[in-house]
Amino acid sequence: MASRPLKAVTCVIGGKAVDKKVKISLIAHAPARRCESRARARPARKGAPLRKNDRRGSGKFRANAALTCSPPGVDDRALSWRRYMRIDGSARLVGITALTAFAALGCAQEGDQKGDTSSTGTPYEEPPEPSVDLGRNIQRTALTVDLETKTATAVIDLASSQMSTGASFEAAGLEIVSVSNAQGPLKWALAQGQLDIGVPKNLGSATVTIEYTFKEQAQFQGLMAKGSTLVWPYFCGNLFPCHSDPADGTTFELTVTGAPAGMTTVHPVAIGIDAPSYQIAWATGSYTKLDLGTTFQGVKVVAHYLPGGEADAQKGTAALLDVMNFYEQTLGGYPFGGEAGAVAVDWGPTAYGGMEHHPYWHVSTIAMGDPWIQAHEAAHGWFGGGVRPACWEDFVLSEGTVSYLEARAIAAVMGADEGTKLWTHYQSRLNTAMAGAASKIAWPEGCGEVDILKDQLFGDIAYMKGAFFFRALEAKIGTSKLDPSLKAFFLKYKGRAARFSELLDIVKSVGGYDATACATAWLRSEAVPAEQVCP
Repeated sequence: MASRPLKAVTCVIGGKAVDKKVKISLIAHAPARRCESRARARPARKGAPLRKNDRRGSGKFRANAALTCSPPGVDDRALSWRRYMRIDGSARLVGITALTAFAALGCAQEGDQKGDTSSTGTPYEEPPEPSVDLGRNIQRTALTVDLETKTATAVIDLASSQMSTGASFEAAGLEIVSVSNAQGPLKWALAQGQLDIGVPKNLGSATVTIEYTFKEQAQFQGLMAKGSTLVWPYFCGNLFPCHSDPADGTTFELTVTGAPAGMTTVHPVAIGIDAPSYQIAWATGSYTKLDLGTTFQGVKVVAHYLPGGEADAQKGTAALLDVMNFYEQTLGGYPFGGEAGAVAVDWGPTAYGGMEHHPYWHVSTIAMGDPWIQAHEAAHGWFGGGVRPACWEDFVLSEGTVSYLEARAIAAVMGADEGTKLWTHYQSRLNTAMAGAASKIAWPEGCGEVDILKDQLFGDIAYMKGAFFFRALEAKIGTSKLDPSLKAFFLKYKGRAARFSELLDIVKSVGGYDATACATAWLRSEAVPAEQVCP
């Protein structure tokens, strides 16, 4: 512990204000190891992995040694420092937030040890030390972001706990400024990209407020140079404190300010159902909004395009309203509010694809005119976003199902010939993927054991084997049984995480067919079944 000079504070003791000088101290919380992002090279996300000549792609400060005081008129509680110091030969990160919390320790010594109160009049209780608990569910994430200063505040509601006094978050790309709750500052430690917080026990949900700074990241790993964000699959810690595990969904609120002059930021104000961490995003640019109409169930469909992109936006979204109507009628109501649509984003000259940031999914500028991409990303409002995979091993639940639904929607809206053309394209992608070096297993065993990028599960095997499995299933039981099964599954698990096996359970109970053997042959075998109809 490194001591600080005496500081004058006003304490409340026995209901009376008393001026007192107390010693402010630095408290070393935890070993500070170098923060490292789990960044890995990845292809353009998300319609399918980027391939050459393919029309589609996968789509700070450190404190000085002297005590720093606030300027006149600024509450000292707003101050915070971060510094490194040597303790027992190891580097340790020191988090000091809200000086009055430590001053309160000095005040408390003057009062009766029973029933001491803080300057707010509430009983004073020392916050617990930071501890690791990545399993504590995040229920709500409210973000306020300033693009000009690259500062942000995350107000996070956590599940209640009478046992744990910890909460942990991924925060590899962030500089933490302060952590607090309604009672005052909380103790925290940041090490190896993980933020650990000491959270008092409580009967209800616990709310923590985290002030932090962020920065521009490498392509597809957070905030990108051209003004849009993308954190799939596990880069959310470069943008906000989070859990990237898709099983842990959260509602979102988002406020973004500080866009450059002449530009706007397109983003949802709120996401009202639990969604995966990769769902939330924003895009900043000189956008023009295109109104496309309203679905039968009242969802306004729109598109946002960049300068020079009007023709592509009109072409790519010409059938989008009908596509959304098809999904609503087939699967159920759109779950992400009263407005939805595509946002053009500049991912560079070779990145062809999109990303399912519902309600405003992102599509690369060079793919904005592709109705297949638009139909694919729109379908993620139901699978991949509306219902999220419980594990990355269930990735096929998102991309295989959506690729099948994409083809169904294109055929229904644009005609059988266009549907046939798309299935021919799928066959070419499947053939190419089967000739590649990556594993041919689309649905691995287990849960939480696969790294979706490192183990190459992200690729056309999951997309295309998944699509052809559903086509074989359709050939066996017909759309009259398959569609009600998909709808029942969506309605049961909307806003929740699910396993692919749970979808098979619904097909069995609603559709009357046990598809386990067919799914095993298509998705857990290296080969492609010779029969195009489930047995």
